[in-house]
Amino acid sequence: MRIRTPKKNKSDILKTYLQSEIDLTPEINKEIFNRFFEILEKNISHHVSVELRNFGVFKSKYMKSRYGSDPRNKKKIYIPSKWKVTFKSSENINKKLNEKI
Repeated sequence: MRIRTPKKNKSDILKTYLQSEIDLTPEINKEIFNRFFEILEKNISHHVSVELRNFGVFKSKYMKSRYGSDPRNKKKIYIPSKWKVTFKSSENINKKLNEKI
């Protein structure tokens, strides 16, 4: 049986962040929040590994071209090379994730 987990997108996280941060104006907090994601995206797109302590590591990984098979008709298809983003969560996140089990 598959367990469905709740889903939050960037705007939901931004709302939660703005409710918890009252030191600065909401416009400044929103700019800080968006700037963080811009910097993260820029570094990953330039193939720079980004480590966030006690959270995890984002890396870009090169995937070589290869041949695969179409599951509908079993024909071989060419899959071109591409870059892929990987994320490895920290031990702290893994502990928090599994402590409720």
